[in-house]
Amino acid sequence: MNFLDVSAREDWSKVRPAIFGNLFEGTVDKKERHARGIHFTSEADIMKIVRPTISRYWEERIEAATTIAELSALQLELQSYRVLDPACGSGNFLYMAYQELKRIEMLLLDKISQRRKSANEQMQMGFVTPQQFYGMDTNPFAVELARVTLMIARKIAIDNLKLTEPALPLDTLDNNIVCQDALFSEWQKADVIIGNPPFLGGKHMRIALGDEYIDKVFQRFPDVKDSVDFCAYWFRLAHNYIDEKGRAGLVGTNSVSQGKSRIAALDYITQNDGYIHEAVSTQPWSGEAKVHVSIVNLSKEKPEKYYLDNELVSRISSSLKATIDVSPAVRLKANVNKCFQGVIPVGGGFIVTEQQVKDWIKADLKNQQILKLYSTGEKLANNPNGIPERWIIDFNDMSIEEASNYSLPFKHVKSNVKPERDKNRREVTKTNWWKYGEKRPAMRKALAFLSCYFAVPEVSKWSIFIFCPPEWLPGNTAKIVTSDDFYILGILTSKVHRLWVRATSSTLKGDTRYTHNTCFETFPFPQTPDAKLVNQIRAKAEELHQYRTQQMEAKQWGITTLYNKFFNEPASQLYKLHEQLDKLMMQTYGFNSSDNILEKLLELNLELAEKEKEGKTIIGCWAPN
Repeated sequence: MNFLDVSAREDWSKVRPAIFGNLFEGTVDKKERHARGIHFTSEADIMKIVRPTISRYWEERIEAATTIAELSALQLELQSYRVLDPACGSGNFLYMAYQELKRIEMLLLDKISQRRKSANEQMQMGFVTPQQFYGMDTNPFAVELARVTLMIARKIAIDNLKLTEPALPLDTLDNNIVCQDALFSEWQKADVIIGNPPFLGGKHMRIALGDEYIDKVFQRFPDVKDSVDFCAYWFRLAHNYIDEKGRAGLVGTNSVSQGKSRIAALDYITQNDGYIHEAVSTQPWSGEAKVHVSIVNLSKEKPEKYYLDNELVSRISSSLKATIDVSPAVRLKANVNKCFQGVIPVGGGFIVTEQQVKDWIKADLKNQQILKLYSTGEKLANNPNGIPERWIIDFNDMSIEEASNYSLPFKHVKSNVKPERDKNRREVTKTNWWKYGEKRPAMRKALAFLSCYFAVPEVSKWSIFIFCPPEWLPGNTAKIVTSDDFYILGILTSKVHRLWVRATSSTLKGDTRYTHNTCFETFPFPQTPDAKLVNQIRAKAEELHQYRTQQMEAKQWGITTLYNKFFNEPASQLYKLHEQLDKLMMQTYGFNSSDNILEKLLELNLELAEKEKEGKTIIGCWAPN
């Protein structure tokens, strides 16, 4: 007791409990840290949540209050205001929120004193206490640290703000900060929910957390149909637990605004009476994890202002963009099985050198039937005309007896692929070790009679489709459209499609990720184009293809370098050809320069989806007759 009394008399204003976050992270071994998605959040990033969800909310209310009665009502409300962090770790979010609420408390008391025109010492007694802060975590040590952090927070606030409230007795927080799993526990009722839930990609959850736990998660969230980033579940629950006036702010991987995770997280919020009022769309994580994160602040009250990446905007979509929200777009049946992800080998041993190919063909001419140039997204973007550098062994759907007839390639796969496959968790992949994990039979069937196809890297800066010969086997980092019609290439290369891609795609470290189900299958192709315009678009796309081919061969550039150099140069032929193509596309759709293209495309998508429901035929990825 004497020790506590002496400690309470010291000046703690320079103490920073954030060190507990580093201490906690350092006590957890790297494997467990990765498995549980445990990541320390910097104070700067915490404030990107605390400020929009708590500080600004209270500052605006205090500013708007003009009478003693209104200010006294706010005082009572602040006294019962509750903050919850459902993945609290060592408690840094709660600590920062406490410090801010104590500062807000002083703003409110100062304004009351000004209105009364006299100092009131009794008012200086604190009414915001650590008892208003709640946390949950599955790690017992983290829970104990969080309790200590909040106890220290009170003393630091007293010394920083020169408060008169006593530092003792210490608050008992055993019922406030608890060791529980937030996904399977009832959350404390709170006015605001903040935090940094665990980051863990959907593909890695079973390996990291085990089948039994993940099966339990899927049972808890039966309407989440796909594997999504682990943090997406916290976004759903936070939205469910806040009331009509509540607010929430969470850090997540930037996948929460992309693809399947967006559907489970931010689409769920915006389609269920929620609003994203302030967000950072993507930024590199300040901690050890090599990920990009999004910071999302949400409410159920419609906000008066929206801030995206520190800019005032008119709206924020579930894709964390200021453009119109196109997430209601429907996948159109007419576009299904026209755009594919390439094959997924599951085994680096399928990749062979050009010299091995030459030697094996020399040994047995029939080996050339199963040796193919392997076209990947990186090479599409960076090699002149996307020409592959690597070869791959492709037994496709052969039986083991058929595959063994190609003795040298088969022996190579048995030595270099089978040992890896023997460890595979998927039984069919383990058993059929000479076959790819995903062979893409529908893609192969669609390509069988084409003179070429069009491919785009799955992740790239420009999302530009290029011409590919049919003998190139596309890999999983490429997306291909099974058409050899340059009219279709013209559409896919146009500004109209690229705008749609940016609105519907996900990103990876700032680059665009082209996904066949969101970018392509939702895209509404022109329905009643004039035949003359179709031929003009076809001719212009061929002219663009010839120009790009000539430039890349002459300069030995990839498509990315070509577009980096010339796309934004009005004097360049690349710029001029795109301008001409875009003008033709606008005419084909019947769009005006003043039209909001995304809004028009969304309207067309929903109109076509309704026609498909009625059994009507619509034009998808093919030229009209």
